[in-house]
Amino acid sequence: MVATDAALTLYVDAYWCSPFDFSCYVALHEKGLDFSTSRAIIRSGSGFPLPYRERTLVARVPALAHGDFWLSESLAVVEYLEEAFPPPDYPALLPAEVRARARARQIVSFLRSEQATLRQERTSWLMFYPSRRSLPPLSPNARLEADELLDVTRRLLASGEVREWPLASAELAFALLRLVRTGEPVGDDIAAFVAEVSARPSVRSFLEHSRPPHPPDDGR
Repeated sequence: MVATDAALTLYVDAYWCSPFDFSCYVALHEKGLDFSTSRAIIRSGSGFPLPYRERTLVARVPALAHGDFWLSESLAVVEYLEEAFPPPDYPALLPAEVRARARARQIVSFLRSEQATLRQERTSWLMFYPSRRSLPPLSPNARLEADELLDVTRRLLASGEVREWPLASAELAFALLRLVRTGEPVGDDIAAFVAEVSARPSVRSFLEHSRPPHPPDDGR
């Protein structure tokens, strides 16, 4: 049995820019759980301390420590939180109905596994550390991926589904913020959705969290 009263600590990158850190942070907030955060500066050429690697099995951030249990990989962390702190005692992160739950998982998986070129050209770092120079236009591949993201979002907004799913809507809004905050046109309907989700306390808390004044000078 999980000891739900054990201390929860979320380990994140010190710069608070990762969509994976964001997902776990929002999940903990949406569950209404008391937790602390520990920040690590992970730069090119430096690794994780040996105890961290041993405890998390796969040394990554984010990672969750729940008492003496450690877990990395953000999707694993989110699923663990949903099962360790289940509804109705705690707010749900995903829909209860099997098909709606599958659809929400599809959205989350799509945002993580697709759009590699767009993620590279409009990295989430630019959301918090804007470039001092004008960004080049999206490449043809990135433009196709951005258009697909916008099309998927409009269809989800038309169905009304995504607004009921706090985790999926948060991750979708974070992906769209890559476009919004780098000056890409998204349309009034999507801009309104992003603004609405960004005002949610769990999301706003991450977006407005304090960060170092400058990003690391290691190519990110």
